[in-house]
Amino acid sequence: MFIGDVNYPCDFGFFIERIPEWEDGTIKNGFMFMMMNSELYPKNVRTTTLSTELYDLLADNSAMKKPVIDRELYHRDSKTLFTVMAERTHGKDYDALYDLSFLIPFQEITDERWNIFIISDGDNIKIMAGRWQDDKLLYHDEIEMSAGKYFDTIAELEKFYHTF
Repeated sequence: MFIGDVNYPCDFGFFIERIPEWEDGTIKNGFMFMMMNSELYPKNVRTTTLSTELYDLLADNSAMKKPVIDRELYHRDSKTLFTVMAERTHGKDYDALYDLSFLIPFQEITDERWNIFIISDGDNIKIMAGRWQDDKLLYHDEIEMSAGKYFDTIAELEKFYHTF
């Protein structure tokens, strides 16, 4: 199932499928990818524990559910914005987790050494992807969309979650 913008080109959404054959009766498994600018994250097919992954993504304190609203930071150039969010998350030495308010908590993505950050100016949303390489988090891509479009997609993801 695809949840998100179905117009071509697809710029944001989720490929998600529950696969009962991958379950043991206590957890819900399947796969889930986030699509941004026609690119999928994670890059490889992985068994996703949907019952915990979606719970974390859609928790009230999740960056995905409640992005930080900071107009000044939002309107900085992409490189500066990405660096600020990465440093607030991991510290200037990129050595730990400090502030998770910008980091989308999608474990399947972070397990593949990607970080996805999110921020809002109140009207719009920016999502930025970076990949860890040689102990540095390098900017990869970003997307900007209206907050309405973004939250419509998240509402559809919540509906899917509540079906099981």
